[in-house]
Amino acid sequence: MPVGILAKREDPINLEDMVANVKKAVEGKNCGAIVTFTGIIRSRTHEGAAVDHLEYDVHPEAAKKGLEDMAKALCMVDGVLEASVCHRYGSFRPGEEVLYIVIATQWSSVAFEILRKAVYMVKHELPIWKKEFTDRGNYWVDID
Repeated sequence: MPVGILAKREDPINLEDMVANVKKAVEGKNCGAIVTFTGIIRSRTHEGAAVDHLEYDVHPEAAKKGLEDMAKALCMVDGVLEASVCHRYGSFRPGEEVLYIVIATQWSSVAFEILRKAVYMVKHELPIWKKEFTDRGNYWVDID
């Protein structure tokens, strides 16, 4: 069953539990690959500014539904057996983990392709906004 999780910074979510749940969900389903992605806060921006921290703001109901719908959509791709996506929100410092994606597929080629698509979807299609606090100022990222 596809899983979309919206978690506060302090919620006890971890990648190992997500992988274990996906493995259990695909037992006996001809699984050939499980891939994971962990999004980590960088210490520098693309422009080289030092990052103090990032704040992720969300519309809770819309973001949770978006994550759930995204996991379901990923599972509709031929060869995808299971998907679990978790995005955390709140304030995070460099080195902290904010995004987990776990995808089980029949074939490794599908696994890598759909993982790339999932990361893109999280960054561009969900109502989750990122504000960077740097040594060069504070600003929202990718908001036009």
